[in-house]
Amino acid sequence: MADVAAYLAELRGRLVAQLGEELIAAWQVGSGALGDFDPARSDIDVQAVTSHRLPRERLSALAAALTAVPCPVRGVEFVLYAREDLAGARFQLNLNTGPGMGHHEGYDPDAEERFWFVLDLAIARENAASLFGPDPGTVVPELPRAMLVAAHRRSLVWWAGYDGSQAIIAACRAWAWALEGRWLSKGDAAAWAVARLEHPAPVAKALARRADPAEPAPSAAEVDAVVELVLAQI
Repeated sequence: MADVAAYLAELRGRLVAQLGEELIAAWQVGSGALGDFDPARSDIDVQAVTSHRLPRERLSALAAALTAVPCPVRGVEFVLYAREDLAGARFQLNLNTGPGMGHHEGYDPDAEERFWFVLDLAIARENAASLFGPDPGTVVPELPRAMLVAAHRRSLVWWAGYDGSQAIIAACRAWAWALEGRWLSKGDAAAWAVARLEHPAPVAKALARRADPAEPAPSAAEVDAVVELVLAQI
């Protein structure tokens, strides 16, 4: 974990150096902020906000500066917003980079699935760990419930077509949020759901596969049953 702390400190320094007074705030979100970080499988998730939109050459320079920092885990997912775009979850830069993931620099929010950013901003507002500037809860606006419901629903459909185990875990998180209004880590959301499901075996399979990809995946029918149950309640 010391390497992660040093890495975050270096990212913070580079954000300050590149953005100067235009940087309003930066924070860590995802598993690192929700208490579910595992250096063997987790990414480092960081978001930052500037006072206004930046030109493409500034964004490219920032992406290069952050990419140059060796990531101590699988990778980093960094998203930069302009303050005026937070309510619509429209990023300026979406950077994924690191030794265990493909390098991606996104500059067009219309070219990428919006639900990722809607959900991550909502989680950040409640649970992020500040790296620079004010508390995220004072920077990120409260997103409308209808917007969050739509993002959850879209995420479950996307995950069901991509990774059944992840779909089940995402469904557990959406269910906990819909019923209790709080954001849980993936592990905590799965445990929360297990205590409420009549047939929790698919969740147990999803968790086992999350810990060890060699474990058998839940069947398509099991994935559909959990996802459909949650979709009916959000």
